[in-house]
Amino acid sequence: MSAEKLGTRYAKALFNEATEKASLDAVYADLNSIDNALNASKELQNVFKSPIIKNYKKEAIAQQLFDGKVSAITANFLKLIINQNRDAYLRDIMRAFFKLYNETKGISEVTVTTAVPLEKESENKIVEFIKKTSGYPNVKINQKIDASILGGFIVDFGNKLYDNSVRYKLNKIKKEISIN
Repeated sequence: MSAEKLGTRYAKALFNEATEKASLDAVYADLNSIDNALNASKELQNVFKSPIIKNYKKEAIAQQLFDGKVSAITANFLKLIINQNRDAYLRDIMRAFFKLYNETKGISEVTVTTAVPLEKESENKIVEFIKKTSGYPNVKINQKIDASILGGFIVDFGNKLYDNSVRYKLNKIKKEISIN
């Protein structure tokens, strides 16, 4: 079974449980906290991916890190995926859960790459553009800084990519010059 399918199955189960118990927003916040912890620590990522570390040790680490900081639903879910040897797929599960959450809440998640931090006015224009294009009433922007694009921006949402970067335009001009 692919990581995406497995992630989707477990995410749906967690999503349904959280919805049933009216804890959807709490579980979403918990998973964001766990995701931030994983992003901050390569060692923690390696712990969950390692087949060598025993499940009881992984469970103890998860409990020590997240006990009292996440809801009971999220804590039990972490125990479940560790005991089912699915902890290596935690990132895939969280990604699928975030996608389900965003679809339910009508949120379009967008990645905007710029050479320098995005100004509020530019961010608002991009949000309005995405709202019109996607049909979603809410837009969540994940901003990435990449100096190699030189200027402009790249907007990535859904299956669409809008590249309005200086790097793209320069490459396009270079290609046209080489053809002629």
